[in-house]
Amino acid sequence: VTIVNRSEVVGRPLAAMLSNDGASVYSIDLNDIQLLVRGAHPVAVTESIEAVVRRSHVVILGVPSESYRLPPAWVTPGSVVVNVSSYSNVDEEELMRVPGVRYVPLVGKVTVAMLELNLLRLLSNFHLPNLGDLCL
Repeated sequence: VTIVNRSEVVGRPLAAMLSNDGASVYSIDLNDIQLLVRGAHPVAVTESIEAVVRRSHVVILGVPSESYRLPPAWVTPGSVVVNVSSYSNVDEEELMRVPGVRYVPLVGKVTVAMLELNLLRLLSNFHLPNLGDLCL
């Protein structure tokens, strides 16, 4: 799995969850690439972004910028590409030319809605137990 953007909201927690479930996760940020595996500390990787994306069966894009675009040529046939950014981080038309690719576009708004729901659940479960009766 490759996750492009090590944000505190999506990238970092998702990398931790996936690696804890047994995936080898490449976490890409502006300054470096880290490999996360279950039971070990993150390790800096000296390979290129292209190399780790080509090795991955799942690529998750979360770059909050209109200008960032992952080159679809890096994506291997049969991979799953998920865009959790509010911006399209890949050329969808070109990506769909890669054989067997499954693409989940623009789930950023869903991510925000789920974060808000989880925040309400957290508040209800730990701070205001009666809140659940009102809105969840």
